[in-house]
Amino acid sequence: MKKERKLILTPKDVIEDFEKKQIECPFCKSQYIIKVGYYLSDRYGVKIQRLKCNDCKKNFSGIPKIMEIEVQERYKSKDTIPFQEWKQYTEAQRNEKTYLLNILFELFENIKIIYNPTKKGRKFYKIQDIIYSLVLKTYTKLSSRRLNSDLQQLKEKGFIEKIPDYTTLSKYLKKEELTQILEALIKISSRPIQNVESLALDSSGFSTSQFSRWFDFKWGKEKTCKTWIKAHISTDTLTNIILSTTITKGNYADSPQLKPLLANIEHKNIKEVSADKAYSSRENLQLIVNLGATPYIPFKSNVTGKQSGSSIWKKTFNYFKNNPQEFYSHYHKRSNVETCFHMIKQKFGKELTTKSFDSQKNELLLKILCHNICCLIQEYFTRNIELHYSTETEKIAILRR
Repeated sequence: MKKERKLILTPKDVIEDFEKKQIECPFCKSQYIIKVGYYLSDRYGVKIQRLKCNDCKKNFSGIPKIMEIEVQERYKSKDTIPFQEWKQYTEAQRNEKTYLLNILFELFENIKIIYNPTKKGRKFYKIQDIIYSLVLKTYTKLSSRRLNSDLQQLKEKGFIEKIPDYTTLSKYLKKEELTQILEALIKISSRPIQNVESLALDSSGFSTSQFSRWFDFKWGKEKTCKTWIKAHISTDTLTNIILSTTITKGNYADSPQLKPLLANIEHKNIKEVSADKAYSSRENLQLIVNLGATPYIPFKSNVTGKQSGSSIWKKTFNYFKNNPQEFYSHYHKRSNVETCFHMIKQKFGKELTTKSFDSQKNELLLKILCHNICCLIQEYFTRNIELHYSTETEKIAILRR
């Protein structure tokens, strides 16, 4: 059975007693030892001293040295689960599909859809029936034709009133009103996670089934490549739940997307925001400070600490240069957003099958919505969170065309 690793900080008196003693090389027992600096252990939250034997020229590590790190109260709580609880994880995976439909039903209770019919004609499908069908299609990764038997079960359970035709699902993916509802559902699905303190931002590409062609004058021949679109997200570093998202084409830069990502976040107690160098700008740092959080965005190699009207730029630059280890210990939380993208691509696919940009955008939003619901189910079983979404109802007007 694998032993659990614990965070152990050596007391100062033990360190002082150890440093008084003569250090020996564990390989040749020589006492001629040279100190060659420290390295930061992110797992244990301490500094480890590097040592080198002058006789056998071998390197080895010394004892941990106390390093003052502010440990947030959130990570000290009893709700934190530092290691995988396999019993709860197995229970969550077994009941995931059932809970997925029930949670989606609860999300719809927080949305009031106002229909504005423009002309008389045949009766339209309810938008809830369409989204239920599309969410189940995204979760199971089945084609619209092979999904029919699963939709029949949804109708028997009372989740939908009418089974949409497979061509109808493809047509609704192109509609802009579907985008509004999916974005609202993603926002509501992040509300049960309270006290979000650490936020991570990044973007990732999702390939499509289309190709772009151009003539390369340098090589004198035509070249092709697959087109792709970008998903810009902000995610909670503890639960991997996505708080806000924007979908753009593949050639859009990351830095301008930070403003809409922060503007769509409803949580107000955020203390840290970490992102990579693509988001490094004076305007972005000021936006994060206005949110009441501390920015942890590394600087590019060709920039200086020149203020240029932004005091937070100079202050952050000096902190980045003078305290690199402490800075990167906070910045390392940004790795969770890479984990989040891996979860989406591994579970729901990294390719988009539709052709138009509007349908590709809705297809990607469906993947993000399924990811959020699955994370909520996992948190419900492992941390016993209460799935309270909102006291206010989102109102969305739908114009029938």
